[in-house]
Amino acid sequence: MDEKRNVTQEELDEACVLHNKYIENEDGGKHAVFENCTFERLSFKGKQFNSAVFRNCEFRLCDMTDAAMCFAELNNVMFSGCDCNMFTAEEAAFRNVSFNKCDLTSAVFTHSSLRNIAFDKCETDSMSMQNCYELPEAQVIRISAEDLRKMKDKEGIILQGCGGDLQEWADGINSALIDTEILRHTAFEKMYVFENEGHTNIMFPFDDVELDVGKLAMWRLQTHEQYYGTWLSDYVPNRLGGFEEQAAQEQKKPDCPLIGQDSNIYNLMGVASKTLKRNGMAEQAKEMCDRITSSGDYNKALCIIGEYVNITSIDDDEPEESEDEEMEVTMD
Repeated sequence: MDEKRNVTQEELDEACVLHNKYIENEDGGKHAVFENCTFERLSFKGKQFNSAVFRNCEFRLCDMTDAAMCFAELNNVMFSGCDCNMFTAEEAAFRNVSFNKCDLTSAVFTHSSLRNIAFDKCETDSMSMQNCYELPEAQVIRISAEDLRKMKDKEGIILQGCGGDLQEWADGINSALIDTEILRHTAFEKMYVFENEGHTNIMFPFDDVELDVGKLAMWRLQTHEQYYGTWLSDYVPNRLGGFEEQAAQEQKKPDCPLIGQDSNIYNLMGVASKTLKRNGMAEQAKEMCDRITSSGDYNKALCIIGEYVNITSIDDDEPEESEDEEMEVTMD
């Protein structure tokens, strides 16, 4: 872990002045972003750090009375022995934040997103947590753009050009849609990430979420210049050539008599390859052979064969078919 820097009262006061100029769009303003910092016995009393960022920071024995951190981001932050009486945080994002032995009398947390926030041995009389919500950590599932073509029966919203921390994207979108009541009592708990045309894109599936599709459609239009949002059902036909036909996805594996054959892997591969070709699956035959020859392991090779054909016994074949197979091998 990076060593934390001790911030002085003078530095804090100056940062507060510059930050509030930044909030008011005044010349000379500077966004307050504190990373890997320690604040010890400093006075935040009455200070406005709205929309500020605190990452990997510690607050020790600080006076936070009547301080405001609305719309702020607090990530991996610890408050120890701080006076947080009448502290205010509206629409803030708390990620892995702990309050230890703090006075939170009359503190107000409202419309804020929470993940792993803890209060240990704190004074919480009259503390208010209004309309705050727990935000799950979204599962990141990396796929290829081609995989989207197999999602014919799914729907979702795709955001394009999503560089940076993927979890921050999930948190931001979830918070925005919850605050606008587009997501109702739920949040996106997984996201599909794929690359296409030189951009990183995210697809949030509509499975297992309750949302207002009408409001989401309006939000998509209003934020299009920012996120280039589009529906999965529009993106695949317009960018990827359309969805794969369901029948092609579920093509039945042909029976292939391998049990009882010479167990040499190249022999089994040859028999399986011929079976696939006879069933009009020449491309699958080539793909299977390429995977087997690069697997470098007999058991893995057998598993690969099983992905393409339904392995049966030579005793299951009729005699006439066995003779034909033998003749074909001899002629080759």
